This record gives sequence, structure tokens and C-alpha cells, in this order.
Amino acid sequence: MKKIIIITGANRGLGKALVDIALKDEDAIIVSFSRSLHNEHNHISKTKLIFIKTDLSESFSASIFEIIDKKLASNATLYFFNNASIILPIDKIGRFKEMDIEMSIKVNVQYPVNLINSLLNKFPNNKIILVNISSGAGNNPIPFWSLYGAAKAYMKLFFRTLEEENKDNNKIKLYSIDPGVLDTGMQENIRDNAFPNQDYFRSLKEDNKLIKPEDAALKIFLEINYYI
Repeated sequence: MKKIIIITGANRGLGKALVDIALKDEDAIIVSFSRSLHNEHNHISKTKLIFIKTDLSESFSASIFEIIDKKLASNATLYFFNNASIILPIDKIGRFKEMDIEMSIKVNVQYPVNLINSLLNKFPNNKIILVNISSGAGNNPIPFWSLYGAAKAYMKLFFRTLEEENKDNNKIKLYSIDPGVLDTGMQENIRDNAFPNQDYFRSLKEDNKLIKPEDAALKIFLEINYYI
């Protein structure tokens, strides 16, 4: 195959929408790093959509790439979408439980950093496109969103540093893309948890101002110059 597209959190929301678009490309294999496979994807051939059961809150293992290594030709392009993230816990600093802090850091920072580090180490001869799904929460402080916002800021700077380190390497291309406020399960979490700006986010839903995941996914593919 000419392209292998790896997506974390591919079983719902934006991740699922990214998979739906990628499936239209006959020259691509899609790899889902998720806890489960979306029901709509159960009928897809396992040679087209490879599901690797993955819990980002657990320890990272480079063995996750074994099946990709077997299918990856030397001239193939690897795409990685760092999509999966959690916003919970939404709370004031000083009230977090240690296990909640640990979970947030593992899912939002530790696992994706390990994954990207291993990806670059194992496939140095392939062209690699890395796409970080960013958020405005990583630019400005939002009360009660400290863990999520700090993680998004971390990944944004991590990608900027990675880009600087590879500015003379034409095999690596990086993007950090903020898709906007999406109509996903994360927004349900936001509306269900009390914090100072909660009314604003509730109004986005009530006024139909949330972005559909499929629209955001299409825009992302266009932004990285991926045309099907």
C-alpha cells in the first residue's frame, strides 16, 4: 500500500469522521488505535481497516507497530493523527485526585509522545506526516480546564520543536490543527460539568454553533493537502 493512516481515538467523534474519509482512498490502509471499533466499521475488511485495541491510559509498547511494520513498503507514506484526548477532570486546581491527574497526563501527553518517538525511530526511511489535533484551550487559560489546556499546550510546543529539529528533513511534515468546537462526546462532558464558562458552551449547542465532526475532518484533510 502507498499510504498507512494511523488514527488514535478512531471509534467516535472526529476520529471516526477521519476514518470515514480515509476509507474512500483506495491506496490507503487505515489503522485504528482505539479501545473499540465503531459499529459502522464492523463490516470493513480487516485488510483495509486494521483495529489494534489500545488503551492510551496504559503503558506504551512499541509492539503496537508490529503489524504496520509487516505491511509498510519502503516507499509508503505514513500518516499519524494524534486525535484521542480526554478533557476530564474538569475542576479547580487543588481538588484533583492523583489518579485523575495521572490519567489525563497519560492519555493526552505521555502515550502520544511515546508513540511519535517510536514511530520516528522505527520508520526513518519513510515519509511521515504527523497531524496534531490541537485546541484553543492550549493557547489561553480556561478555569477548571488546567489539565486539558496544559496538555494541549505541551503537544503544540512538542510539535513545534519536532518541526524545528526536522526543518531540513523533507521526509517529515508536521501540522497542528485546531478544528474548532465540535459536536462530540467531549462537548457533552463540558456541558455536564460545572465550571465558570459552562453557560457559553451550553449556548453553542443550543444555538447550533457546534461544528459537525465530518465537516471538521474534511477540512483537516484539505489542510494537510490530502486529496482523495
